[in-house]
Amino acid sequence: MERDGIFLSRPETIADGIPLAVKDLFDTAGLTTTYGSAIFAEHVPSETAEAVRRLETSGYANVGKTNLHEFAYGVTSMNPHFGWVPNPVAPGRIAGGSSGGSAAALVAGLADAALGTDSGGSIRIPAAYCGIVGFKPTYGLVSLEGCWPLAPSYDHVGPMARTVAECIAMMRVLADGFEP
Repeated sequence: MERDGIFLSRPETIADGIPLAVKDLFDTAGLTTTYGSAIFAEHVPSETAEAVRRLETSGYANVGKTNLHEFAYGVTSMNPHFGWVPNPVAPGRIAGGSSGGSAAALVAGLADAALGTDSGGSIRIPAAYCGIVGFKPTYGLVSLEGCWPLAPSYDHVGPMARTVAECIAMMRVLADGFEP
């Protein structure tokens, strides 16, 4: 399912469920997690990030890791190590960042849901550039455990999807007691 550099890696076998694209900032047990940096090109975590684990145990299937701005430190998803993330709705333009790979995967039809992070616009910018929905939850509502810290007092984990309804469904899994 790799297309135009959108996915960095994917599980050897894909489980049945709602296809989920996971930003490569989240640890995934047994699957390469680079945080967008060549320094971690061979890094394979032994544990899965809490947000990813919650989604996987609730019927989502990780179909692959998505490219991002190195260490999520930027808003373009132009990565010097793994290439830039193209915008499927605007060829020749960026998908935004740093969760650009997650937005592009949704638009390209490679996933039906995606997980992103937002410290200064990293969910909202790619959602706007790619014409999908991205939600930055209240700080601390979704666990950051197993997610590379860019700026811990600003970091947020949130859903990305084609519809508000799908973001709400993801939030109900990601945050106990969530009500829109």
